[in-house]
Amino acid sequence: MRRDGIVIPTELSDRVIDYDGKPAIIGVARDITERKRAEIAIQHVNRAFATLSAVNRTLVRATDENELLQAICDAIVQQRGYRLAWVGYKQHDASKSIQIMARAGHDEGYLDAMRLTWAETEHGMGPSGLAMRSGATQLCQDIAHDPLFLPWREAALQRGYAASIALPLLDKNSDGVFGILNVYAAEANAFSPNEIALLEEMAGDLAFGVHTLHTRHERDLAQEKVQQQLLQLRDSLEDTVRAMAGLVEMRDPYTAGHQARVADLAAAIARQMGLPDEQVHAIHLAGTVHDLGKINIPAEVLSKPGEITDIDFNLIKTHPQAGYDILQGIDFPWPIAHMVLQHHERLDGSGYPQGLKGEAILLEARILSVADVVEAMSSHRPYRPGLGIEAALAEITKNRGAFYDSQVVDACLALFREQHYSFKS
Repeated sequence: MRRDGIVIPTELSDRVIDYDGKPAIIGVARDITERKRAEIAIQHVNRAFATLSAVNRTLVRATDENELLQAICDAIVQQRGYRLAWVGYKQHDASKSIQIMARAGHDEGYLDAMRLTWAETEHGMGPSGLAMRSGATQLCQDIAHDPLFLPWREAALQRGYAASIALPLLDKNSDGVFGILNVYAAEANAFSPNEIALLEEMAGDLAFGVHTLHTRHERDLAQEKVQQQLLQLRDSLEDTVRAMAGLVEMRDPYTAGHQARVADLAAAIARQMGLPDEQVHAIHLAGTVHDLGKINIPAEVLSKPGEITDIDFNLIKTHPQAGYDILQGIDFPWPIAHMVLQHHERLDGSGYPQGLKGEAILLEARILSVADVVEAMSSHRPYRPGLGIEAALAEITKNRGAFYDSQVVDACLALFREQHYSFKS
């Protein structure tokens, strides 16, 4: 203790000496105030560094804003000396309130009773309100004597708060303040200049993290909205196509339901082959309109009883090309028009309208051709009675690998033989 009564840290050293032939002890006391201040400053900086490191690790992993804010507060109070941490967001209500978003540490009802506001009223003149309005850090090194803390002083001291710092969270887009981060320490004069700089850097990182999460959320919402719009457009487009298909069946009552049954069987074959859901959907849609081109063929030809003449057949053979011509201008995400164009092609090149062979024919069209043959042969036509499913399966079995794709035939046979598939009436 100095003569003026102030206690200072000292370091004592002593040694035994010979004094007039007698052993004596000589001691030296050194004032180490500056060294102790440097040690405390280093401790504070290390504390801030540890907090900043923990906060940045949290920011890297963050996917939810509320979880991020809570994790930040938790990380702060885990450091020795920080009693309380909380984040508040600016509210644009009539009272200009500050909403507590996250808190951690020794709260004990303190925040709930603060009546936080950023308005220029008595309760808005504290560090939180000032930081929110000014966008500048507000430091209170001694809560017990700082007049700005008067409305909350007693409650703060009861909970062991001796100093505090209010750090604004800045919105880089608007250059405004959207929130504050408050940290309370257990000792007065707790925040050194270096520690303040690190805490301000931490607040900047937190604001950036919140902005990033907002941007990501807005992007996800926009993507979801676009996806919903795309689905609505696709559904609307497909509804239009199905309406077009219905026009064909209205003109040809004998084939009413044919396209729907072919579409269902083709989709079942595709699933049996293990194709992706999107591809199965495309095949089903193509099956729904595979005979769309028959809208160009006179109704009397389509419903003509008795034997079909060569002239009639040559006219009917134009329907794949006619269907393609109608569909090619529609921007489907799949090659629907080409599936329709090729559904009467055969592996050996004997099909129409292009005489394509083997792999030159789309897999989807090869599936449609088998489904089309099976449904057509098993059903009644104006020029012949239905031949039954067994005759249809015998046809694709006989010409497996010649007219029809072997894998497609095997999948179709498995549906009827093993899974007892049947057409809906």
